Formats: sequence, structure tokens, C-alpha cells
Amino acid sequence: MPREAYGPAAVKARDSLTDAAAQGDWRRALSQVRNDYTVGVNTWKIGGESMFTPLHHAAYLGAPRETVQELLSLGGVRSLPTAHGETPYQLAKRRGHAHLLDMLDPYFRPGTPLGDHLEGVNHHVNATLGELTHDFRGDHQLRTFDIRLICEERGPEEAWFTAPGMYGGIRIGMFWGRAHLEYSSRLGDSYAVVGPEGAAYVTRSTRPLPAR
Repeated sequence: MPREAYGPAAVKARDSLTDAAAQGDWRRALSQVRNDYTVGVNTWKIGGESMFTPLHHAAYLGAPRETVQELLSLGGVRSLPTAHGETPYQLAKRRGHAHLLDMLDPYFRPGTPLGDHLEGVNHHVNATLGELTHDFRGDHQLRTFDIRLICEERGPEEAWFTAPGMYGGIRIGMFWGRAHLEYSSRLGDSYAVVGPEGAAYVTRSTRPLPAR
């Protein structure tokens, strides 16, 4: 979403965090993650081209292990890709920061779709998100969601994020190899079950959701 879609305070807070991380000012970046409820450890600069989170910056710069460990303990996600498709592990490896590789290599919970199933689930999850939010976001693009983000060992088991027109936001969880999306909008309270073969919608609204 463009910067003008957010309030000035949100833009300022995200800029402050991501600028601190990009400059390797870990004392300031970590303090803001701990104390500013308007940003999170997986925040990236609004409108930025790279979509680097603090963990991406730490991997790129070769931050101390203690810094990376704290980012992970605060909820940093190892498998979140940048706009160019690189995870923190891949960035650290490309930049020659071998001291971080064992910390950044993600491990996934049993039942996580991988291989062809992963590609199928990811494709249909993002197609579903695009369909559900299209009337509210216009031509603006959403960041691609990768279901591995909620499948890491000792990582978050679900994701929640705001979306234009979705009053309660969108919540995504994984159950038995399928993604479950829950959301509320002017169409009603609804959810979708998404697998590698496609999506099935369920809604309590009188207006139908998009057919798949």
C-alpha cells in the first residue's frame, strides 16, 4: 500500500525503526520494537522497494549474534522474503556472514506443505487475498504472503494483519496442511479454507463471495 494510505504517525514510526535497522543502530531499533506498540519486529518501510524487516537488515549487515537472537526472541520470522525473494538466511549467506547461518535457517513444524504443495497453497492463498481485498484497495498491491511464515518451529502459529475494508482484519492459520482465512467486511463474517488445489469460501453474509 502507498505511504499516503497510512497516517503520518504510522509512517514516522515505521521509518524510524527501519532507518535505525538499516544503519545498524540496534540499540535504537530494539528499543523501539520493545516499547512502541505501533510497530513490530517484522515491520518494513511503507512504500519501500526492498521490504526489508529489521531481521533482513541484521542478516545483510552481519549483525552480532546477540542482536539476531533478540530479534528472533521478539518474533522475527526467518522465512519472510524480501521484495526480491530473499530470506534473512539467503541474505546472510550471499553476504558471507557465516556466523549467522545456523540461527537463520528455518525449521518447520510437521505437516507444513512443502515442494509442489507449498507452491499450490501459496498461490491460492494470495489469489484469495487479492480477490477479497480488491474492491477496497483498488489497484494497490498487497505484499505476497508465504504460509511458511506461520509454520516455523517456535514461531507464530497464525498471522493477523489489517486490510482496507476488513473491519477485523484478516487472520490466517494452518490446520492439517490447509490455510484457514478468517475475516470480516461489509459482506459479513466469513472464512476460506485453502489447499493446493484451490479455495472454498464459507460466509454468513447474504452477499456471495467471489467464486473460485
